[in-house]
Amino acid sequence: MNYDSKHGSDDFCQKNWKILLGLLLLFSFAVSFYGVCLNYFYDIDEPKYARAVYEMFSQGNFLAPMFDGMPRMEKPPLTYWVMYPFAWLASLNGFSGNTLFFLRMPTVICSMLIVVGTAFTGRRLFGAATGLLAAVMIQSSVLFKFMSVMMKVDVVFACCVTWATYCYLLRYLGDKRKVVSIGGAVITALGVLAKGPFAFLPLAGYVLAVGIRHNVRAKHEAGQPASFLSSINLGGIITAKWNDRKILLIWFLAGCIPFGLWLYAAWMSSGFDYSQGLVGQFFHNTSTSSSKLVDKLGRLDPYFDTLTVIFFPWGGYVFGAVFGIWKSIKEKYDERYVFMVCVFLVYLLTFTLLFKLKSNRYMLPVLPILSILVCDWLVNAKRDKSYRTLFEMGFIWLCSMGAMLSYRSFKAMNVSVNLADGVPVEQYMDTMIPFFLAFGCFFLILLVVSIKQTERPALHIIGGALAIVAIMPFYYRTLPSYVSISENKPLPIMGQALTDGLKEITKGNTLILHRPFFIKTFPDVVYFLKKLDNGSGCMYSLGSSVPPAEMLQAIATPEKAADLFKKEHPDAEKYPAYKYFKETKFDSAVMLLSSYDYIQFYKFFEALPPMIKDMLVVEEMNMLSVKWVNEQVWIVRFIPKQ
Repeated sequence: MNYDSKHGSDDFCQKNWKILLGLLLLFSFAVSFYGVCLNYFYDIDEPKYARAVYEMFSQGNFLAPMFDGMPRMEKPPLTYWVMYPFAWLASLNGFSGNTLFFLRMPTVICSMLIVVGTAFTGRRLFGAATGLLAAVMIQSSVLFKFMSVMMKVDVVFACCVTWATYCYLLRYLGDKRKVVSIGGAVITALGVLAKGPFAFLPLAGYVLAVGIRHNVRAKHEAGQPASFLSSINLGGIITAKWNDRKILLIWFLAGCIPFGLWLYAAWMSSGFDYSQGLVGQFFHNTSTSSSKLVDKLGRLDPYFDTLTVIFFPWGGYVFGAVFGIWKSIKEKYDERYVFMVCVFLVYLLTFTLLFKLKSNRYMLPVLPILSILVCDWLVNAKRDKSYRTLFEMGFIWLCSMGAMLSYRSFKAMNVSVNLADGVPVEQYMDTMIPFFLAFGCFFLILLVVSIKQTERPALHIIGGALAIVAIMPFYYRTLPSYVSISENKPLPIMGQALTDGLKEITKGNTLILHRPFFIKTFPDVVYFLKKLDNGSGCMYSLGSSVPPAEMLQAIATPEKAADLFKKEHPDAEKYPAYKYFKETKFDSAVMLLSSYDYIQFYKFFEALPPMIKDMLVVEEMNMLSVKWVNEQVWIVRFIPKQ
C-alpha cells in the first residue's frame, strides 16, 4: 500500500497513548455495558453456560461442567472458569434477582480486552492512530456489540486469539524476548482451554507467514521475482518451520498439556470421559452431506455477508482494504500484510471447509484483524483517485445495507435480538418509531462526516462510531421485556414465565418431569428452576423417554424419581441429578410437555379411566421461547380428589 508521510494525528496519539488508551477503555466499557442488565437470555446457548456455572458453583466441582445434572461435554471449561468468580458474587445474594448481570460481566471484560488487543496490534503494525481508531471501529461494529454481552465461549475465545495473534506478530517481526514467548505460550494454553485445537489456527497462520517470508527472501537472493501465490512453497515453509521449531514446540505443548491435564482431572473427579463428548461434538458440527472441495468453497457466502453486513457500519470499506493489500503485495512485499492475511485466511478457510453450520459468530476472532486492515486503508492509504472512488463506494454500500436492513425489519415488523432471531414488534410500534428515527439520524450524521471527507478519515470513523452507539438506547427499548406473567411485552418469556407459573401452583419440593428433548429446546427453563428450589440448593429436572404410563405414574408418586432415573442410566451414582432425586422428599410433581410431546400424550390422556382422568389437570401456557418464536407448553399435574 502506498502511504503518505507520517501524519500529525499519529504523533499526537503516540505522545498521548496512555491517556487515549484510558479513554478508549471507558468508551469500550460504556458501549459493552449496554444490554447486560436484561433479565432474559439472548439466544439458546446462553442458558447452557449460565446453568453450567451455577451447577459448578453449587456442587463445588470446578473441573466437570454439568447441565441439569448431566455432563456438558460440548465445550472446554475456560468460559465457565472465568464466569465462576461472578457466580460467587451472585451467590452473596442467594442467586436471587437478576444474576444474569453478574454472569455477563466476564464477556464484557473479555470484549474490552479484545479492543485493547486490537489497539496494541494496530499500533505495532501501522502506528498509534491506526491502532486506536481500529479499536473504536471494532467496538462500534454490530457483531462485536451483540456478542460482547452474551454468555458464550465465542468472546472468551476471541480474546485469546487476539492476544495470541499479538504475541505471534511480535515474534514474527523479530521480538524474541522471553516475555513474548511466555505470553504466547500462556495465551495459547488459555485458547485451547476455551475452544480446543481451534486455538492453534493463529499459530498455523504464523507458520504460513514465516514460510512465505522465507520463500520470498530465497527468491530475491536468487534474483527472481516473488509474488504471494508463488511464495506458498511447501518445501520453504517446512524449512522455515524447522528453523523456528523450538518456539513452535513450546507453544504447541503449552496448548496441549493443560488441556490434557484438565481432561484427566475431569475424568477423575466425575467419572465421565469428556474427550468423547468433545470429539463427538466436533464430528457433529463438521459432518456435511458433501465432501467436494468446490461445494465447500461455495458456502463462503455467509462469511462474505458477515464481512460486509455484520461488520456494519464498516463492511463497505472491506473492498478498499482488499484493493490496498493487493496493490501493496503486488508492488512491494510487505511482511506485515502477509502475516495478517495468512492468519485471516487460515481461520476463514478452516471454518468454511470444516463446519456445516455457518454462523456469524465464527467471524468474531478475526474481526480485530479486519478492523485493523480496514482502518489502515482508510487512515494511511495515499489519497489518489482510486482511494476516493473506493471510499465513496464503501459509503454507498454502507448506506445501502443500512437502508436494506431497516426496510426488512420494518416490513417484517420484527427486530433482531441476536442477529439470528427476530421478535414481532407490531404490537408496540411506539418504541420502534423512535428507533427508526434515531437510525435515520445516524445516516444523516454519517453523511455529514463523510461527504468530501476523504482527507479526514479519522473524523469519519469517530463520527460514525459515536452515531451508531447513540442509537443503542433506542434499540434496547424495542426489545422484549419481562416483569411478571401479566406484565411483559410482547408475550411472557418462557424461562421466567413458566417457572413463575409453576411457583404459583406448586408447593414445597417439586419434581419437574419432561421428555429429554424438551430441555434441549428450552434450556432457559432449567436455569430458572432456581426460583423453585426453596433455598434448598441446586434443583434438577428429570428428563425421561419412558412410556407415557410410567411418566404419569411418576407424577402421582414422585418419590420413585430416582428409580426412574436409574432405569435409563445404569451408572446413575455418577450423576449429581440422581443424588438429588434420591435424597429429596418431593411434595408435588408436574410434567412439562412441548407441542410435539403433547400430541403424543393426548391420546393416552383420553384413554385414561374417568376416575384418573378427573384428577388430571392440564394447563396451557403461550410464551416466547429462547429462539424467540411463539410456543405452547402444557403443564400436567395430579390433584387427588378429597
